[in-house]
Amino acid sequence: MFGCAASLALVACAADSDATNPDSTTTAPVRVATFNIFELGDAKLNARTADGALADTQLVAAAEIIQTIRPDILLLNEIDAPPDDPARVARRLVRELLAVGPAAIDYPYVYAAPTNTGDLSGFDLNRDGITATSADLGTRAHGDDSWGYGTYPGQYGMAILSRHPIDTAAVRTFRLLPWDALPNAHLPAGWYPDSVRPRVRLSSKSHWDVPIVIGRDTLHLLASHPTPPGFDGPEDRNGRRNFDEIGLWRHYLDGNTSLRDDRGVTGGLATTAMFVIAGDLNADPASADTTYDGVRAVQQLLQHPRVADPTVHRGRPTAFFRDSIRIDYVLPSVELQVLDGGVVWPSVADDSVGEARARRASDHRMVWLDLARPFRRR
Repeated sequence: MFGCAASLALVACAADSDATNPDSTTTAPVRVATFNIFELGDAKLNARTADGALADTQLVAAAEIIQTIRPDILLLNEIDAPPDDPARVARRLVRELLAVGPAAIDYPYVYAAPTNTGDLSGFDLNRDGITATSADLGTRAHGDDSWGYGTYPGQYGMAILSRHPIDTAAVRTFRLLPWDALPNAHLPAGWYPDSVRPRVRLSSKSHWDVPIVIGRDTLHLLASHPTPPGFDGPEDRNGRRNFDEIGLWRHYLDGNTSLRDDRGVTGGLATTAMFVIAGDLNADPASADTTYDGVRAVQQLLQHPRVADPTVHRGRPTAFFRDSIRIDYVLPSVELQVLDGGVVWPSVADDSVGEARARRASDHRMVWLDLARPFRRR
Protein backbone atom coordinates (compact mmCIF):
# COMPACT_ATOMS: atom_id res chain seq x y z
CA MET A 1 0.00 0.00 0.00
CA PHE A 2 1.24 3.47 -0.81
CA GLY A 3 -0.07 6.41 1.17
CA CYS A 4 -1.70 6.68 4.57
CA ALA A 5 -2.58 3.00 5.05
CA ALA A 6 0.78 1.44 4.44
CA SER A 7 0.43 -1.06 7.27
CA LEU A 8 -3.27 -1.77 6.68
CA ALA A 9 -4.02 -0.94 10.28
CA LEU A 10 -7.78 -0.93 10.56
CA VAL A 11 -8.09 2.71 11.60
CA ALA A 12 -5.22 4.14 9.56
CA CYS A 13 -7.27 6.31 7.21
CA ALA A 14 -10.34 7.11 9.31
CA ALA A 15 -9.40 10.73 10.00
CA ASP A 16 -8.33 11.42 6.41
CA SER A 17 -11.73 10.34 5.09
CA ASP A 18 -13.85 12.21 7.69
CA ALA A 19 -15.39 8.93 8.80
CA THR A 20 -17.89 10.34 11.29
CA ASN A 21 -19.75 12.66 8.94
CA PRO A 22 -18.64 13.06 5.32
CA ASP A 23 -20.80 16.17 4.93
CA SER A 24 -19.65 17.87 8.12
CA THR A 25 -17.73 20.54 6.19
CA THR A 26 -17.76 21.82 2.65
CA THR A 27 -14.01 21.42 2.30
CA ALA A 28 -13.43 17.85 3.48
CA PRO A 29 -11.82 15.83 0.66
CA VAL A 30 -13.67 12.95 -0.92
CA ARG A 31 -12.02 9.57 -1.33
CA VAL A 32 -13.01 7.63 -4.47
CA ALA A 33 -11.97 4.02 -5.01
CA THR A 34 -12.50 1.04 -7.26
CA PHE A 35 -12.10 -2.60 -6.24
CA ASN A 36 -12.71 -5.80 -8.15
CA ILE A 37 -13.95 -7.81 -5.19
CA PHE A 38 -13.67 -11.19 -6.97
CA GLU A 39 -16.98 -12.90 -7.65
CA LEU A 40 -18.99 -11.86 -4.63
CA GLY A 41 -22.40 -13.47 -4.33
CA ASP A 42 -24.82 -14.84 -1.77
CA ALA A 43 -22.85 -18.07 -1.32
CA LYS A 44 -19.86 -16.27 0.17
CA LEU A 45 -22.05 -14.16 2.45
CA ASN A 46 -24.01 -17.23 3.56
CA ALA A 47 -20.95 -19.29 4.52
CA ARG A 48 -20.63 -19.03 8.30
CA THR A 49 -18.62 -20.63 11.07
CA ALA A 50 -20.24 -22.33 14.05
CA ASP A 51 -20.28 -19.06 15.97
CA GLY A 52 -21.88 -17.17 13.07
CA ALA A 53 -18.77 -15.42 11.80
CA LEU A 54 -18.14 -15.11 8.09
CA ALA A 55 -16.24 -18.18 6.92
CA ASP A 56 -14.99 -17.03 3.52
CA THR A 57 -11.44 -15.79 4.15
CA GLN A 58 -11.23 -14.07 0.76
CA LEU A 59 -14.26 -11.92 1.48
CA VAL A 60 -13.11 -11.19 5.03
CA ALA A 61 -9.79 -9.91 3.68
CA ALA A 62 -11.55 -7.76 1.09
CA ALA A 63 -13.82 -6.26 3.75
CA GLU A 64 -10.82 -5.46 5.96
CA ILE A 65 -9.25 -3.54 3.10
CA ILE A 66 -12.45 -1.55 2.52
CA GLN A 67 -12.70 -0.77 6.24
CA THR A 68 -9.06 0.30 6.24
CA ILE A 69 -9.04 2.59 3.23
CA ARG A 70 -12.57 3.81 3.99
CA PRO A 71 -13.57 5.23 0.60
CA ASP A 72 -16.40 7.73 0.56
CA ILE A 73 -17.39 6.42 -2.85
CA LEU A 74 -16.55 2.87 -3.87
CA LEU A 75 -17.18 1.09 -7.16
CA LEU A 76 -17.22 -2.69 -6.79
CA ASN A 77 -16.67 -4.92 -9.79
CA GLU A 78 -17.56 -8.64 -9.87
CA ILE A 79 -20.40 -8.43 -7.37
CA ASP A 80 -23.60 -10.28 -8.26
CA ALA A 81 -26.46 -8.11 -9.49
CA PRO A 82 -29.58 -10.32 -9.31
CA PRO A 83 -32.05 -9.22 -12.02
CA ASP A 84 -34.95 -8.95 -9.55
CA ASP A 85 -32.97 -6.71 -7.16
CA PRO A 86 -29.52 -5.75 -8.53
CA ALA A 87 -28.38 -4.01 -5.31
CA ARG A 88 -29.37 -6.81 -2.92
CA VAL A 89 -25.93 -8.44 -2.60
CA ALA A 90 -24.25 -5.05 -2.22
CA ARG A 91 -26.66 -4.10 0.56
CA ARG A 92 -25.93 -7.39 2.30
CA LEU A 93 -22.21 -6.70 2.10
CA VAL A 94 -22.68 -3.33 3.78
CA ARG A 95 -25.17 -4.51 6.40
CA GLU A 96 -23.58 -7.82 7.36
CA LEU A 97 -19.89 -7.06 7.01
CA LEU A 98 -18.77 -3.49 6.43
CA ALA A 99 -21.06 -1.73 8.93
CA VAL A 100 -20.15 -4.00 11.84
CA GLY A 101 -17.14 -4.42 14.10
CA PRO A 102 -14.61 -1.98 15.58
CA ALA A 103 -13.71 -0.59 12.13
CA ALA A 104 -17.30 -0.38 10.91
CA ILE A 105 -18.09 1.88 7.99
CA ASP A 106 -21.62 2.41 6.75
CA TYR A 107 -22.71 3.18 3.21
CA PRO A 108 -26.27 4.47 3.40
CA TYR A 109 -26.45 4.91 -0.37
CA VAL A 110 -26.11 1.88 -2.65
CA TYR A 111 -26.64 1.84 -6.39
CA ALA A 112 -26.79 -1.11 -8.76
CA ALA A 113 -28.68 -1.76 -11.97
CA PRO A 114 -29.28 -4.68 -14.34
CA THR A 115 -26.32 -6.05 -16.24
CA ASN A 116 -25.90 -7.81 -19.58
CA THR A 117 -23.98 -10.67 -17.98
CA GLY A 118 -25.88 -13.95 -18.17
CA ASP A 119 -28.72 -12.30 -20.09
CA LEU A 120 -29.38 -14.87 -22.82
CA SER A 121 -29.47 -13.37 -26.29
CA GLY A 122 -31.36 -16.14 -28.06
CA PHE A 123 -28.60 -16.23 -30.70
CA ASP A 124 -25.50 -18.31 -31.33
CA LEU A 125 -23.11 -15.47 -30.51
CA ASN A 126 -19.97 -17.61 -30.32
CA ARG A 127 -20.84 -19.47 -33.55
CA ASP A 128 -20.37 -22.97 -32.17
CA GLY A 129 -23.51 -24.18 -33.93
CA ILE A 130 -25.58 -24.29 -30.74
CA THR A 131 -27.85 -21.60 -29.32
CA ALA A 132 -27.91 -21.76 -25.54
CA THR A 133 -31.20 -21.84 -23.65
CA SER A 134 -32.22 -21.58 -20.02
CA ALA A 135 -31.45 -25.29 -19.73
CA ASP A 136 -27.75 -24.34 -20.00
CA LEU A 137 -27.89 -22.15 -16.88
CA GLY A 138 -24.63 -22.37 -14.96
CA THR A 139 -22.52 -23.46 -17.92
CA ARG A 140 -20.04 -21.80 -20.22
CA ALA A 141 -22.47 -22.36 -23.10
CA HIS A 142 -24.94 -20.08 -21.30
CA GLY A 143 -22.30 -17.42 -20.87
CA ASP A 144 -21.04 -17.53 -24.44
CA ASP A 145 -24.51 -16.87 -25.88
CA SER A 146 -25.46 -14.14 -23.39
CA TRP A 147 -25.19 -10.45 -24.24
CA GLY A 148 -22.38 -10.33 -21.69
CA TYR A 149 -20.51 -13.38 -20.47
CA GLY A 150 -22.09 -14.87 -17.37
CA THR A 151 -23.06 -18.40 -16.48
CA TYR A 152 -26.11 -16.99 -14.71
CA PRO A 153 -27.92 -13.62 -14.84
CA GLY A 154 -26.17 -10.90 -12.87
CA GLN A 155 -22.79 -12.61 -12.53
CA TYR A 156 -19.81 -10.20 -12.60
CA GLY A 157 -22.09 -7.23 -11.92
CA MET A 158 -21.27 -3.83 -10.43
CA ALA A 159 -22.36 -1.79 -7.43
CA ILE A 160 -21.60 1.66 -6.07
CA LEU A 161 -21.38 2.23 -2.31
CA SER A 162 -21.54 5.85 -1.22
CA ARG A 163 -21.56 7.88 1.96
CA HIS A 164 -23.01 10.78 -0.01
CA PRO A 165 -26.45 10.92 -1.65
CA ILE A 166 -26.83 9.44 -5.12
CA ASP A 167 -29.06 11.34 -7.53
CA THR A 168 -30.77 8.22 -8.85
CA ALA A 169 -33.25 10.21 -10.93
CA ALA A 170 -30.36 11.61 -13.00
CA VAL A 171 -28.47 8.33 -13.49
CA ARG A 172 -27.80 7.40 -17.12
CA THR A 173 -27.15 3.79 -18.15
CA PHE A 174 -26.09 2.40 -21.52
CA ARG A 175 -26.68 -1.33 -21.06
CA LEU A 176 -28.88 -1.63 -24.15
CA LEU A 177 -26.83 0.52 -26.53
CA PRO A 178 -26.24 -1.47 -29.74
CA TRP A 179 -22.58 -1.96 -30.51
CA ASP A 180 -22.95 -0.75 -34.07
CA ALA A 181 -24.56 2.47 -32.81
CA LEU A 182 -21.17 3.59 -31.46
CA PRO A 183 -19.40 5.93 -33.88
CA ASN A 184 -16.72 4.06 -35.83
CA ALA A 185 -17.60 0.77 -34.11
CA HIS A 186 -15.12 -2.09 -34.50
CA LEU A 187 -17.39 -5.13 -34.73
CA PRO A 188 -15.62 -8.06 -36.40
CA ALA A 189 -16.49 -8.14 -40.10
CA GLY A 190 -18.69 -11.07 -41.04
CA TRP A 191 -18.87 -12.56 -37.56
CA TYR A 192 -22.47 -11.70 -36.68
CA PRO A 193 -25.25 -12.40 -39.23
CA ASP A 194 -26.96 -9.32 -40.67
CA SER A 195 -30.09 -10.13 -38.66
CA VAL A 196 -28.13 -10.26 -35.39
CA ARG A 197 -25.49 -7.57 -35.82
CA PRO A 198 -27.78 -4.56 -35.10
CA ARG A 199 -28.98 -6.22 -31.89
CA VAL A 200 -25.59 -7.02 -30.36
CA ARG A 201 -25.05 -4.85 -27.31
CA LEU A 202 -21.84 -2.92 -26.77
CA SER A 203 -21.56 -3.18 -22.99
CA SER A 204 -20.53 -6.55 -21.59
CA LYS A 205 -21.93 -5.48 -18.19
CA SER A 206 -23.21 -1.91 -18.37
CA HIS A 207 -21.97 1.67 -18.48
CA TRP A 208 -23.25 4.04 -15.79
CA ASP A 209 -23.10 7.77 -15.28
CA VAL A 210 -24.03 8.09 -11.61
CA PRO A 211 -24.22 11.65 -10.17
CA ILE A 212 -23.26 11.79 -6.49
CA VAL A 213 -24.10 14.90 -4.47
CA ILE A 214 -21.26 15.98 -2.17
CA GLY A 215 -22.28 19.07 -0.28
CA ARG A 216 -22.81 21.70 -2.97
CA ASP A 217 -20.82 19.71 -5.54
CA THR A 218 -21.86 16.92 -7.87
CA LEU A 219 -19.43 14.25 -8.99
CA HIS A 220 -20.32 12.01 -11.93
CA LEU A 221 -18.98 8.51 -11.40
CA LEU A 222 -18.53 6.92 -14.83
CA ALA A 223 -18.49 3.22 -14.03
CA SER A 224 -17.87 0.22 -16.26
CA HIS A 225 -16.14 -3.15 -16.50
CA PRO A 226 -15.28 -3.91 -20.14
CA THR A 227 -14.81 -7.48 -21.27
CA PRO A 228 -11.24 -8.78 -21.14
CA PRO A 229 -9.59 -9.00 -24.57
CA GLY A 230 -9.22 -12.71 -25.16
CA PHE A 231 -11.27 -15.89 -24.87
CA ASP A 232 -12.09 -15.59 -28.57
CA GLY A 233 -10.38 -16.30 -31.90
CA PRO A 234 -8.65 -14.48 -34.72
CA GLU A 235 -11.76 -12.34 -35.24
CA ASP A 236 -10.80 -10.65 -31.92
CA ARG A 237 -14.40 -9.95 -31.03
CA ASN A 238 -13.58 -9.49 -27.35
CA GLY A 239 -10.55 -7.31 -28.05
CA ARG A 240 -12.63 -5.18 -30.38
CA ARG A 241 -15.41 -4.97 -27.82
CA ASN A 242 -13.00 -3.98 -25.06
CA PHE A 243 -11.66 -1.18 -27.27
CA ASP A 244 -15.15 0.11 -28.01
CA GLU A 245 -16.44 -0.25 -24.43
CA ILE A 246 -13.61 2.03 -23.36
CA GLY A 247 -14.29 4.17 -26.41
CA LEU A 248 -17.86 4.78 -25.27
CA TRP A 249 -16.51 7.02 -22.50
CA ARG A 250 -14.36 8.89 -25.02
CA HIS A 251 -17.43 9.67 -27.10
CA TYR A 252 -19.42 10.47 -23.96
CA LEU A 253 -16.87 13.06 -22.86
CA ASP A 254 -16.89 14.46 -26.40
CA GLY A 255 -20.64 15.01 -26.11
CA ASN A 256 -21.41 12.80 -29.10
CA THR A 257 -25.08 13.17 -29.97
CA SER A 258 -25.33 9.66 -31.46
CA LEU A 259 -25.18 8.09 -27.99
CA ARG A 260 -28.59 7.07 -26.68
CA ASP A 261 -29.03 5.90 -23.09
CA ASP A 262 -31.49 3.28 -21.84
CA ARG A 263 -34.16 5.95 -21.29
CA GLY A 264 -33.81 7.23 -24.86
CA VAL A 265 -31.90 10.40 -23.95
CA THR A 266 -29.16 11.28 -26.44
CA GLY A 267 -25.85 13.05 -26.05
CA GLY A 268 -22.88 12.98 -23.72
CA LEU A 269 -21.64 14.54 -20.50
CA ALA A 270 -21.91 18.29 -20.01
CA THR A 271 -18.62 20.11 -20.50
CA THR A 272 -18.95 21.67 -17.03
CA ALA A 273 -19.46 18.35 -15.22
CA MET A 274 -16.85 17.03 -12.80
CA PHE A 275 -16.30 13.30 -13.14
CA VAL A 276 -14.24 10.27 -12.25
CA ILE A 277 -13.90 7.30 -14.59
CA ALA A 278 -13.58 4.17 -12.47
CA GLY A 279 -13.47 0.44 -12.89
CA ASP A 280 -11.66 -2.65 -14.04
CA LEU A 281 -11.08 -1.64 -17.65
CA ASN A 282 -9.14 -4.79 -18.58
CA ALA A 283 -6.70 -2.71 -20.63
CA ASP A 284 -3.03 -2.08 -19.95
CA PRO A 285 -1.49 1.03 -21.54
CA ALA A 286 1.76 -0.89 -22.02
CA SER A 287 0.09 -3.62 -24.08
CA ALA A 288 -0.38 -3.24 -27.83
CA ASP A 289 -2.65 -6.30 -28.05
CA THR A 290 -5.84 -4.21 -28.36
CA THR A 291 -4.91 -1.48 -30.80
CA TYR A 292 -7.23 -0.02 -33.41
CA ASP A 293 -6.93 3.13 -35.50
CA GLY A 294 -3.35 3.33 -34.25
CA VAL A 295 -4.46 3.77 -30.61
CA ARG A 296 -4.23 1.36 -27.71
CA ALA A 297 -7.57 0.80 -25.99
CA VAL A 298 -7.09 2.70 -22.74
CA GLN A 299 -5.12 5.50 -24.39
CA GLN A 300 -8.51 6.71 -25.64
CA LEU A 301 -9.00 7.93 -22.07
CA LEU A 302 -5.46 8.52 -20.85
CA GLN A 303 -4.84 10.92 -23.74
CA HIS A 304 -8.25 12.60 -23.60
CA PRO A 305 -8.05 16.35 -22.89
CA ARG A 306 -10.76 16.13 -20.20
CA VAL A 307 -9.05 13.30 -18.28
CA ALA A 308 -6.16 13.46 -15.82
CA ASP A 309 -3.99 10.40 -15.20
CA PRO A 310 -2.44 10.70 -11.72
CA THR A 311 -0.13 7.73 -12.22
CA VAL A 312 2.29 9.16 -9.67
CA HIS A 313 1.37 11.66 -6.96
CA ARG A 314 3.96 13.06 -4.57
CA GLY A 315 6.31 10.26 -5.54
CA ARG A 316 3.83 7.47 -4.77
CA PRO A 317 2.19 5.30 -7.41
CA THR A 318 -1.56 5.82 -7.68
CA ALA A 319 -2.14 3.50 -10.62
CA PHE A 320 -2.92 -0.17 -10.25
CA PHE A 321 -0.42 -2.71 -11.48
CA ARG A 322 -1.27 -6.40 -11.17
CA ASP A 323 1.94 -8.34 -11.73
CA SER A 324 3.11 -5.35 -13.79
CA ILE A 325 -0.21 -5.12 -15.68
CA ARG A 326 -2.32 -2.02 -15.12
CA ILE A 327 -6.03 -2.67 -15.61
CA ASP A 328 -7.91 -0.94 -12.73
CA TYR A 329 -8.35 2.82 -12.89
CA VAL A 330 -9.57 5.90 -11.05
CA LEU A 331 -9.25 8.76 -13.54
CA PRO A 332 -10.50 12.22 -12.51
CA SER A 333 -11.48 15.11 -14.74
CA VAL A 334 -8.69 17.62 -15.20
CA GLU A 335 -10.43 20.25 -13.05
CA LEU A 336 -10.24 18.09 -9.92
CA GLN A 337 -7.28 18.46 -7.58
CA VAL A 338 -5.76 15.17 -6.44
CA LEU A 339 -4.53 15.39 -2.85
CA ASP A 340 -3.40 11.82 -2.37
CA GLY A 341 -3.89 8.34 -3.70
CA GLY A 342 -2.58 4.84 -3.68
CA VAL A 343 -2.84 1.18 -4.47
CA VAL A 344 -3.45 -1.46 -1.81
CA TRP A 345 -0.43 -3.53 -2.67
CA PRO A 346 2.13 -3.64 0.14
CA SER A 347 5.50 -5.20 -0.58
CA VAL A 348 6.50 -8.33 1.31
CA ALA A 349 9.52 -6.50 2.71
CA ASP A 350 7.49 -3.58 4.05
CA ASP A 351 4.38 -5.41 5.23
CA SER A 352 4.23 -9.16 4.75
CA VAL A 353 0.89 -9.44 6.57
CA GLY A 354 -0.70 -6.73 4.46
CA GLU A 355 0.75 -8.21 1.27
CA ALA A 356 -0.73 -11.61 2.08
CA ARG A 357 -4.09 -9.99 2.91
CA ALA A 358 -4.16 -8.10 -0.40
CA ARG A 359 -3.46 -11.27 -2.36
CA ARG A 360 -6.07 -13.20 -0.40
CA ALA A 361 -8.69 -10.48 -0.89
CA SER A 362 -8.73 -10.52 -4.69
CA ASP A 363 -6.72 -11.07 -7.83
CA HIS A 364 -7.01 -7.28 -8.18
CA ARG A 365 -5.94 -4.41 -5.93
CA MET A 366 -7.99 -1.49 -4.68
CA VAL A 367 -7.08 1.88 -6.22
CA TRP A 368 -8.07 5.14 -4.50
CA LEU A 369 -7.72 8.90 -4.85
CA ASP A 370 -8.45 11.79 -2.50
CA LEU A 371 -10.02 14.75 -4.29
CA ALA A 372 -10.03 18.30 -2.90
CA ARG A 373 -13.30 20.08 -2.16
CA PRO A 374 -14.93 22.29 -3.06
CA PHE A 375 -14.44 21.32 -6.68
CA ARG A 376 -12.92 23.92 -8.96
CA ARG A 377 -15.07 25.41 -11.69
CA ARG A 378 -14.20 26.41 -15.23
